[in-house]
Amino acid sequence: MQKIFIPVDNDQSIAALIFAPESGPRGAVAVCHGFRGAKENSGKICAFAGKLTARGLMVIAFDFRGSGESSGEFSAITLSQQVEDLKQVCAYINSRYQLSFVLLGRSFGGATVIAAAPHVPEASGYVLWSAPFDLPRSFARLLGDDYQRLLNGASVICSDLESCFELRPDLVLDFKRHDMAGSLMAMRDKPVLVVHGREDEAVGIENAQEIATYLPEAVLHLVAGADHRFTGMVEQREAITLDWIDEHFGENRL
Repeated sequence: MQKIFIPVDNDQSIAALIFAPESGPRGAVAVCHGFRGAKENSGKICAFAGKLTARGLMVIAFDFRGSGESSGEFSAITLSQQVEDLKQVCAYINSRYQLSFVLLGRSFGGATVIAAAPHVPEASGYVLWSAPFDLPRSFARLLGDDYQRLLNGASVICSDLESCFELRPDLVLDFKRHDMAGSLMAMRDKPVLVVHGREDEAVGIENAQEIATYLPEAVLHLVAGADHRFTGMVEQREAITLDWIDEHFGENRL
């Protein structure tokens, strides 16, 4: 494993972990973390990356700006900024490695993958884990009354199991800049995997179902008993993903 920092605008940088197979990689998977997450995915990324590198795939897991070890403040988070970060990571893969790559996003990282799809036409496929499609509905559910306060132009202080954090109105006001249905159209001719827990308490299962209506050729797995984090079921989500990768991006297919 190698840690790198990808330089971006305004003297900022994106922190990333590179996991490479022992022999030369035949392709890559770029992993986008979720809201309030980080590239390590609470320590789970190493085991998952090991399964991918065993298949000859390089893994690049990175922190969006404002998260983890990347530059910036979390309070400045927007979908547009995350799309720009993902574009920078894809440009790095193209320039440094010249590899075909799959984009994998969890939760808000999955929404970022969708929104970025028209801007990264070179991506070979997409994996969406517990991804919100209807962002206003999903964040209203997540934030409760604070969502309306953000819409009204006020910053709010929220908390989770880790700490308190600030959100600015730009987060929710930025949603209208993105045509998520139109972005899905850019994914139509490529393999897409959608994995969602049937008991997802944060991002309702209807998000996955709506994605599938726009992408009828996508592989959809609605996993019984799984919550948003796939608590106790992470290995099942990984197994579904690895089977899909083996089918669509196995040896000599990337």
